[in-house]
Amino acid sequence: MAPEATVRETMATRNRTPWMVGASTAVLLACVASSSAVGGTASESRSEATACAPGEHALKLGGGRTAVMRVTAGGRGGRKALLLVLHGAGSKSRDGLRAFRGGWNEPGLVMVAPASAGSTWSVLYGTDMDLAHVNRAVARALARCPIDRSRTAVGGFSDGATYALSLGLTNGDLFHAVIALSPGGAEARGTVGRPRVFVAHGTRDTVLPISTSDLIVRKLRASGYPVTYRRFAGGHEAPVSISKAAVRWFLRS
Repeated sequence: MAPEATVRETMATRNRTPWMVGASTAVLLACVASSSAVGGTASESRSEATACAPGEHALKLGGGRTAVMRVTAGGRGGRKALLLVLHGAGSKSRDGLRAFRGGWNEPGLVMVAPASAGSTWSVLYGTDMDLAHVNRAVARALARCPIDRSRTAVGGFSDGATYALSLGLTNGDLFHAVIALSPGGAEARGTVGRPRVFVAHGTRDTVLPISTSDLIVRKLRASGYPVTYRRFAGGHEAPVSISKAAVRWFLRS
């Protein structure tokens, strides 16, 4: 039996301004309470040691959808931190994980990476058709691994960073930290809590200009969010040094 995993719907579209918070009440979209409800199979019912062994695991989410989970050894009091990872446009699960490769060897960490159904996360076009599968990926990770619920985060690169900010701000009771690597905006239908936020952006980014992150950070700080901001010399990328710093920042909690 997996613990409840609930992520609320956000409102983020490419046709809106790059920043909006608190427009209306968040909508509860999905609630998953058991592994059977998220497409678990008999072959996946194994001992906890095997289900959460260090290494990479494929997760079946139902409906032909999958996610990838990466686990490192160790943990505090037998429990691990959880980082939901969201990929950029034109990418898939493993690309999302690769954007955070600087943290792959950090002890006591579970990274879970679902994939969008289309070329990018559908919420960026107005309707979040991917959220149910994001919920299922989180639920599968919670079912398989002992997770410290006080050490959970959502992060992403590019479009994934925009989606991570949107989900994180809307679900501050579920995610205690948000990592946005080269985001293109942040929009949320209502906010919950005050998760701490890490933003990084390349000063020579010609895909999503750094001025976008400058605005996001100003707005977040003005709204009372604790923000760590790393500007780096580079383009539209997630350098190993930056992703390592971001994951370590998260794990220091």
